[in-house]
Parts: sequence; C-alpha cells; structure tokens
Amino acid sequence: MAVWAWAVGAFCFLASGLSNIPNEKCLGQECTPIIAAEDRITPERCTVLENTQNAVYSIKIKIGTPKKEFRVVADTGSNVLVVPGISCAACKRAGKELYNYRNSKTAMLTRHASKITYGSGTVQGPLIHDTVTAIGVESSNQSMLIMEQENIQSYSSFSFDGIMGMGMPVNAMGTKNSAPGEDRSFFAQAGVDAFTMCFGKGPRPNGVLKLGSKRNTTFMFEKVIGEVHWGVKLDGVHIDDDKDKIDGICQGQKGCAVIVDSGTTLIMAPSRHLVHLYSSLCSFLPSCESLAGKNAEPSLRSDMFLTTLLSCPDEMDNLPDLKFSLSEHKVSLTKETYIMKAHTKELAMNNFMSGLNHSINFAQMDQLEEACVPAFMPMRMRSRKFGPIWIFGMPLMREYTVMFNRNQGSVPAVGFSKTSKCTGCNEGAMVSAAGLITKYREEPTHLSPTYIRKPNLILEAEKSEYVRL
Repeated sequence: MAVWAWAVGAFCFLASGLSNIPNEKCLGQECTPIIAAEDRITPERCTVLENTQNAVYSIKIKIGTPKKEFRVVADTGSNVLVVPGISCAACKRAGKELYNYRNSKTAMLTRHASKITYGSGTVQGPLIHDTVTAIGVESSNQSMLIMEQENIQSYSSFSFDGIMGMGMPVNAMGTKNSAPGEDRSFFAQAGVDAFTMCFGKGPRPNGVLKLGSKRNTTFMFEKVIGEVHWGVKLDGVHIDDDKDKIDGICQGQKGCAVIVDSGTTLIMAPSRHLVHLYSSLCSFLPSCESLAGKNAEPSLRSDMFLTTLLSCPDEMDNLPDLKFSLSEHKVSLTKETYIMKAHTKELAMNNFMSGLNHSINFAQMDQLEEACVPAFMPMRMRSRKFGPIWIFGMPLMREYTVMFNRNQGSVPAVGFSKTSKCTGCNEGAMVSAAGLITKYREEPTHLSPTYIRKPNLILEAEKSEYVRL
C-alpha cells in the first residue's frame, strides 16, 4: 500500500468562484469578530484523542444546525478545517460522513473555492461557514473547506472523515477579502488561548487533548521562531548526560529548527544527521561495535546499528536517553520511545528508513518476525533563516505533554512537561509535574509502516526543499 503522506505545498485559491452560491457576507473581516489575543482565557475542556494504527489521533466534532458528527484528525501541522461534502464521490465510497449545507440552518455560503495541494494528492471544494462545536467550545460562522474532490493516498483506509488544523495563529482560510495575517482558524474564532496534547504508551494507546493554559507553571516554554509552523530552535542532540553534542548534527551558525507536529507519525530529520545519531548509538550495542569497529566511517556504523537493532537484541537495554537542546531547555526521549516494533513484511513493502546510506533486504527475513526500528525517518527540508529542519512527531508526545500556547505574552510558545500518565479525561488523568516522573518500562510502540503520515509543510514554492517556517 502507498505511504500515507501529507506534505503541504501551498494553498491555491480558485479565482472563478461558484456561480450558484448566493451569500458571501461571512468573508474576511465581516465574519464573526475574532476575540483579541489578550482576552482569550479558555475554560478547561477535555476530549479523548482516538488512536488509529499509532499513526493518527482524531477527535469528534459537530457541525451545523441540527448538529452532525464528524471525526477529524487533530493536526497541529495545518490550520484549516476540512470535511467531506455530499458531492465527493470518493468520500462516499469510502464510507465517510458527508456534510450537506442544505441540511444546516446555520450554513453560510461564499463565492470562493479552494484547492489544497498535499504531497500525496489534493483536495478541493467550496469554502463554507457554519457552526462548529469541538472539545466543549463552539465557533459560529466557522470557515471550512468542503471536499468535493480528493485524490489523497490511503484516505479511504482510515476511520476519520476530515482534518481539524490546530496550527499557528495565522490566516487559516485566505480569501481576497481577508486581511493579511487574519486568523480564521477554529481556535481563533472560539477564543481558545492554549491547548495541550499527550499520547499514551502501549500497544494501541489513546491520547488526551485539553483546552486552557492553567498548567503554565509546570511547563518549559520555548518561543516559536516562525510565523507558519509551531517551530522552535534546536541547537543539538546529546547522548544521555554527555555535555558534548553529537558531531555532525545542527552544527554551524544557524543550527537547526524543529517543528512540533501532532500529525506526523515519526521524528523526521535530515539523513546525514540520522547517520551521525545511529553511529553514536552503535557504541551502546556491543555486537554493533564489534561488527563496525570504533574507527569506522559513520555511515558504516549507522548501517551496523540498524542491522543489529532489527533482531530486538537484549542489549537494547543498554541504549541511553537522547537529549535535545532547544533554545532554553532540553527535552529527552527514552529508548522505549525512540525504538519501535514493526512487522518485517510491512517493512519490506515500505522501508521508511530508506534515504540513508544503507540497504536492508527485509524480504529475506522471516515474514512472521517482528523487527525493532528507530522511530526516526529521513527528510530533506530546511529553512533559509534557521537551517535544517527536524520534526518532533508523535514519539515526543508519548514522552511529554505539549502545550501549544497561542498567547504566551506577545509571541506564541510551545511548552513541554514530562508526562506521568495520559489515560483519559477524568480528574488528574493528564499529569505533568517535574519530580513525579518514573521511567516507562514498557514494550516499544508498534508501528505499521503502511500508515506512516508525513508532516504538513508549507513550502516557499512547489517542490522546493525550503520550508516557510
């Protein structure tokens, strides 16, 4: 099956409009007034993030009057609410819930349509406004793209209907009548100042999404350095308590940037950085060190690390924590988080580790065997101002509760706090307090390579390797 890849290129807005749509009063600044950033104080609300294949976390929302329920991906890597419409034949065949504006008393139509180009295909359809309820809050006249056509790979294989973008506070549904930088996302129109996410550990754990920013005192905050993505500075990677950074990673004057994205299955990084990381980790597996030798080239040591890891040897217990130096703080990942298990048959069909200087013939392995693999995937993207780009995907949110604060002073911020448990919406279910943490000692999370989702990245130009951070 095809890899589930959602790499956003850009928004393309159709100029011709829709001739049979009568009302466009809800466009631009004529929409429901946006609540000023300083006035956004969100009552705490909570909902369960439903896990599908350890690759997608989704929530339930309701749209229209009367309300109709949809399941949408909670995606911090995009900023648009997208749901399938009744004119989408492919969506209907896939058994998706379909939106019909004629059935809603609060629907407001526009003369504009939108086409969104993803790395795995496109979606397009009209821009419509309606009342949306999610996570216990409501947004009137909410901007949405109603899919009439889609050719996204593997869309029919998932249980969700659409996507709820929870990205940076920027213009989420641009039209010619919108003011530059105007934020029309769900959280902006609903007056949400901040939200937190955590994902559980185990075979198929769910997660928790909460609104509100009352837990600020327990979080390590990093200022967002971009204007489009939840990106922060990344200065380097350390092995456990080693003060020295791993050579070859985020060196130079620019260093790196890292985007925190709930919709990306793995941690993404430049292939040359992963080669140096795996070469360093080889030192902690005696059989890898024996095969490669201490003085071998990093590419050979990287190959030997991946090969040794496949058999899930007992010596994996020797693997250290990885620590990532951000601008102000460090976040760490345990081996239980950065090592995953996958079926070798699926790896043979989709070797997501390709792009490094190695080739592993999974087809020759026992088809019933599970293999251990790192929760990293090579990606070639960079920012002109901040250098190479990493993506902190779902593995980080299995280790940390992450707060996305849309109003941390004058600059948006991302906060990190170690999670002791992430089990539900009852009182105390999402706990993030320093000093109360015990290390997880669980089986690595199981990964299905078929369902890997890549990040939604807005590029400077189509097919460019430069990201608008």
